[in-house]
Amino acid sequence: MFSTNLEPVHICFDDATITGDEITEILAFLQSNESDNPCGTNELVPVDEKKRRRTISNRESAKRSRLKKKKRFEELTEEVNRLNQRNQELKNRIANVVSCGNFISSENNRLKTESVCLEIRLLELYRFLVAIQSPISTRVNYITELEI
Repeated sequence: MFSTNLEPVHICFDDATITGDEITEILAFLQSNESDNPCGTNELVPVDEKKRRRTISNRESAKRSRLKKKKRFEELTEEVNRLNQRNQELKNRIANVVSCGNFISSENNRLKTESVCLEIRLLELYRFLVAIQSPISTRVNYITELEI
């Protein structure tokens, strides 16, 4: 494609000199790269393709990560709701037990008071029976005690 029968040419680029042979070598090198890659593109395309694939892979991975995080958040939200509901049920049960306990305590106090009153009444009846069965002097003492 390129002819190698060129006269030596000297091209200067700021202190760098390139000869015709060097130009021929560079052209041959570029030509060999074109034959190695039939698409006519240079070596950067595969690197760009890898970079593009990696970017796509990273995006998909990030998307999966976001979906996983969203799912975990939803699961935790459901668990919080379930635990709040369970907590409310337990609070209601505790309030019911406390209410029943208060009722039982007041009923117990009422029964204790009634028991004391009945014991006093029983003691009075016992004294009355003893007074009835005793001689008259004891009856008089009992009646006197009642009047006082």
